[in-house]
Amino acid sequence: MGALITTGKESRGHTIALDASPANLLRSLRGPIADARVAYPGVLHIEVRDAEGDLWRLATQDAEWTPADPGQLVGRSIDEVALDGETGELRCMLSGGAVLDVKPAAVEAEDDPPNWELVSPSGVALEFGPGMRWQISGADRPVS
Repeated sequence: MGALITTGKESRGHTIALDASPANLLRSLRGPIADARVAYPGVLHIEVRDAEGDLWRLATQDAEWTPADPGQLVGRSIDEVALDGETGELRCMLSGGAVLDVKPAAVEAEDDPPNWELVSPSGVALEFGPGMRWQISGADRPVS
């Protein structure tokens, strides 16, 4: 069972607790890709709008991805997300049969950056890598 994290997101004056397990966060990543771009130094940034209109952010750091042109992602929807438990490969099945595939780079040092990071609309940050390591924290707090 995942850790319960108070997200600070309020609904009718109540703070909502979120089961912030990696599987639940990945299962919640659904909706149209509003923006996809490459930033320096070769970091892919993707913004996804969920059914409530809230924004999810996915960024790679130490990983390769396909398709190579992020413009091909804009306008498609993320329908399903899968994570290979042995390789750490993140696969987002998109509308129209397309796939966004994020492959972690080989671990070179203990202080390598995460391979990718997902930030939910409520500010929960899920980091994957280097290696088969997960970290969940508030996006406004440093990861321990």
